[in-house]
Amino acid sequence: MDEKIGRRNFFGTLINWIFGLTVVSWIVPIVAYLFPKSKGEAENIFMDPSGNPIRTSAVLGEGSKTGLAFGDATIAINYKGELRAFSAVCTHLGCIVSWKKEEGIFFCPCHAGKFDPNGNVISGPPPKPLPQYRVKVEEDKIKLSKV
Repeated sequence: MDEKIGRRNFFGTLINWIFGLTVVSWIVPIVAYLFPKSKGEAENIFMDPSGNPIRTSAVLGEGSKTGLAFGDATIAINYKGELRAFSAVCTHLGCIVSWKKEEGIFFCPCHAGKFDPNGNVISGPPPKPLPQYRVKVEEDKIKLSKV
C-alpha cells in the first residue's frame, strides 16, 4: 500500500512540475515582450572588426565603410558630403548589404534587394527599410546612436 501512495505522489509531483514549466515557458516571452531589455549603450563608436575606431576620413575618402556598432554589421556612407550610417543587415533574410556609390544605392546580393540612400526599399523582397543611426563626429571618430 505504501508503494502506491509513493507512486501517486511521484506522478502528482511530476504533473505539477510539467504544468509549472509549461506555464513559465508561456509567461517569460510575454513579460520579455512587455519589458524589453535595453540594447546597451545609447551611443556606440563605429569600429572595424578588430575593435579599432573607423575614422571619419576613411569613410569620406572611400565613400563607404562597413564595420560594427551595437553588436551588428553597420555601414557608414558619404552621401553628397554627409555622413550617414545604417544597419548593414538586410531586412529580408539578414544578408549584408553593400553601398554602390556609382548607383547611389545599397544592394543586397542575396535576392537583389535595393535600398535608396535613406535606407528605404526601392525593389526586391526586403519588407522594411534599413535601420538608420544618428551620426556624430568627435575627434575624427564616428559615434552612432539609435534613431
